[in-house]
Amino acid sequence: MSDPRTAIVRDGIEAFNRGDFVESSRDFSEEMVWDTTGVLPDGGVYRGPAEIHAYWRDVFQRWDEFRIEVDELLTTEDRVVMLGRLLGKGAGSGVPIESPWHQVWTFHGEKAARCENFGDRAEALRAAGLSER
Repeated sequence: MSDPRTAIVRDGIEAFNRGDFVESSRDFSEEMVWDTTGVLPDGGVYRGPAEIHAYWRDVFQRWDEFRIEVDELLTTEDRVVMLGRLLGKGAGSGVPIESPWHQVWTFHGEKAARCENFGDRAEALRAAGLSER
């Protein structure tokens, strides 16, 4: 039987890619934390769905295309690790980007409580208590 948390992460990323932030965050706790300090030089920490949505809207305004592709989902006792890629085109410039993008989702019960974003696969796996296979 598959872990329902992986469906929450996969479905949430699909909704995010469509720009449907309400659907994407349907399974977020009210105290949800979105942490981009592990992937962006000017990364920040955003708390609660409203602040996270404002951040996402800002991100989408800076890109003509922006999406996260899921390559693999791994689970631990309280986490889901998404190993994937960010794909996009800069607004105005049209410059394409493809970059590693990994996430460690922490769950409290059936709700996502934290998402840490990483550019380095090994760092994301370590953050989840896993190692390279």
